[in-house]
Amino acid sequence: MNVEKTQNNPMTWVREFQRKLYLAAKERPERGFGVPYDKVCRYDVLMEAWKRVSANNGSPGIDNVSIKYIREEYGIEKFAEELQEELKNERYNPAEIRRVYIPKDNGEKRPPGIPTVKDRVAQMAVKLMIEPLFEADFLEVSYGFRPKRSNHQAVEKVHRLSNRLKWVVDVDLKSDFDTIPHVKLMECATKRLRDPKILSLIHKWLKAGILESGEVTEPESGTPQGGVLSPLLSNIYLHEFDRKWKRWQGQLIRYADDMIVLCKTKEEAERALCEVGRIIEGLGLKLNMEKTEIRHASDGFDFLGFTFREGYSKRLKRKVMVKYPKKKSLCKVKTKLKELLKKMPLGKTLDDAVKACNPVIRGWMNYFRIGNSYKAALEVSGEACSQLRIFWRRKKQSKRSYGNVKWRNKFFYDRGLLYAPALI
Repeated sequence: MNVEKTQNNPMTWVREFQRKLYLAAKERPERGFGVPYDKVCRYDVLMEAWKRVSANNGSPGIDNVSIKYIREEYGIEKFAEELQEELKNERYNPAEIRRVYIPKDNGEKRPPGIPTVKDRVAQMAVKLMIEPLFEADFLEVSYGFRPKRSNHQAVEKVHRLSNRLKWVVDVDLKSDFDTIPHVKLMECATKRLRDPKILSLIHKWLKAGILESGEVTEPESGTPQGGVLSPLLSNIYLHEFDRKWKRWQGQLIRYADDMIVLCKTKEEAERALCEVGRIIEGLGLKLNMEKTEIRHASDGFDFLGFTFREGYSKRLKRKVMVKYPKKKSLCKVKTKLKELLKKMPLGKTLDDAVKACNPVIRGWMNYFRIGNSYKAALEVSGEACSQLRIFWRRKKQSKRSYGNVKWRNKFFYDRGLLYAPALI
C-alpha cells in the first residue's frame, strides 16, 4: 500500500466504496450486508476517520490523550497503525466515557459523554463504512445528521409548509439519546448490518461504562451523547418512527429528535398527536408532555432556533409566515460575547479582543442569515461593541462617560469588528 498517497487523500477509496454500498443497498432494500469489518481496519479508512475527528478538536477522554498530543508528540501514523492492529486482531475494547454536563437554555443540564480519541476514531471508521447502508433507507422527512442534509433545509421546509398548513404539532421527546432501548436498537441495526464483528463493536460502545464522580456505571439504555456514532444510531432507531408515520396524518419534518407535524385542521392535528404518542410508546420512548402541544401557526411556534409567526407582506398584500431568530438564541449569543470578553486578560490588545468576537458573530449569522434577522443582527453587533467598550475601559482604566463618548461603535468596526447585518 502506498501509505503516503492514502494519507494525503484517504477519502478517494472511501467515497468509491461508500457509493457502491449505497447503490447496492438502494437496489435491494431487504438485503443485509456482512463485509464492512475488514474495510474498517484499512489504514486509509482510519486516516480519514482521524481527519474528521481531529478537525473537531474535541476534549480528551479519561486517558487525557488529546488531539494535539497525538498530532505533535505521539505521531498520527503510529496512532493509526496501533489502532489498526488492535482492530485486525480483535483486541480493541472501548474505554469508559467521561461524563460532563452542559447547561441548556431552559436551565437544565445536558449530560454528554466524552469518549477517548481512540474510541472516537474507531467509531468514525465504523460510521464511514455502515452509514451508506442505512442512508439508502432513510426517508425524506429526516434531516438531522445526514450527508447533504442540514438544519437549514429542515427550517426552510417548515417555513414553506406552514404557509398553507396552519396547525402545528410541536413534538418533544423526553431524553431521546438516553432512553433508546439497546435490544430494539440492535434489532433495527441488524436489518441492514449482518457483520457480527461490527455489531459486537456497536454493542460494546452502547455498554461502555460512564465515569462520573469517580464511579463507573453501565448504561442499560440510550446512546451516549458525545459519541461519534450516536447520531447515526439515533437516526437508525427513529427511522422506525418515520417508516410507521402515514403521510395523510400530516406533514412530518424531523431533525434528530426535534419533530414538527403540520396539518390543515385542528382535528387532523389532534389525530396526528394521538398517532405520534402511539408510535413513540411502541418504540419504548416517551413524549415530554409539558412541551408537546398543538397550536395555530398564527400564535407562533419555535423550531431549531427559529421562531415562526405571521407577518404582513406588502408585496403579496396578505399575511405570510416569517421566521426570526428565537429570543433564547439571541440571548445566548449575547451571553457568549459577554463571557468571552469578561474572561479576556487585560494584557491582550484590542485587536485580540476583536478577533475573539468575530468567530462568534460569524457563526451566529451563518446560521440565522436564512431568516428575517436584520434587527437581531443589529443587537448582536451592538452587544459586541458594548462588551468591547467595557473591556477597553478596564484596560485603559478610563471613566465610563469618557468611554461612551470616545469609543463609539465605529471605533471598533474600524478595527475589524464584523458588522453583523452586513453578513446577511
